[in-house]
Amino acid sequence: MKEYIIEKQTGGAFEVQKGETISVIDIEGKQVADFFAVNPYDYNEFFSAGVTVDCKESLHITKDDTLYTNLYRPMFTIMQDDVGVHDMMIPCCRSEMYEYFYNNGKGHSNCFDNINQNLQELGVPYFNTLQPMNLFMNTSVTSEKKIVIEPPLSKPGDRIILKAEMDAIVCISACSVREGSCNNWECKPVKVIIEGSINRDT
Repeated sequence: MKEYIIEKQTGGAFEVQKGETISVIDIEGKQVADFFAVNPYDYNEFFSAGVTVDCKESLHITKDDTLYTNLYRPMFTIMQDDVGVHDMMIPCCRSEMYEYFYNNGKGHSNCFDNINQNLQELGVPYFNTLQPMNLFMNTSVTSEKKIVIEPPLSKPGDRIILKAEMDAIVCISACSVREGSCNNWECKPVKVIIEGSINRDT
């Protein structure tokens, strides 16, 4: 078993083998973690939130659901989900986003840079666009089709556990948004645990 702490507003990249599980734990509660993954043998294949939503035919992704690559291949299966609310719509925060919404983009830590920088340390090329699964992010769509972001429902210690259906390089970023409700106006660290297979009933 390997344990890592991703400090607030930073990211980390990890190699995961098929059959292993990766747990993402919200240590203090109400903290979003951006989850992205790449095929280590073909960088043109990577996790796709859009394909995952297409295959599920739903924005609600939770226990027993499969995360897919852009080539419609299974990448992860969710084995445990303490929260059951995650976002599949919003792209990684980036400096341009902070400038657009908050006029403070210059030098602001962000998930786009965190993920790209950590992936590049493992030899993965730069991604111009990143559409992650935003773990624990609490978004909803109103009857008028407006997207609403509210504080996460995750409590201290809540986790999501995913089983790798293929070898992967996983990158996780502790979301940097402190200006709004996304992380309940406070950025916090998350924990990652990588280990062998897990009982599906856990």
